[in-house]
Amino acid sequence: MSTPDNRLTFNDVPWQQGRVLYTRHTRRWSKQELEKVTRIERRTAFAHFYAHDEGRSRDLVYQFDSTEECEKAVNEHNKALAERLSK
Repeated sequence: MSTPDNRLTFNDVPWQQGRVLYTRHTRRWSKQELEKVTRIERRTAFAHFYAHDEGRSRDLVYQFDSTEECEKAVNEHNKALAERLSK
């Protein structure tokens, strides 16, 4: 299954690398399930990711092939966005 590519859609807002938020729901997960979801989250970029709503408002930007690729893309995007907004 391929994930959608929403990088252009969310080009004008900051991105954040996914992470598992520790909620009442996730605290019940087994160690294996938590590790599996963490691996997926860390290679996924999101827009509008807020801890205060337990990530419910987040929008999928793109799922990268690796954690490192995602981190690099998020950092580069946010840096370029900050530069555009500061002009």
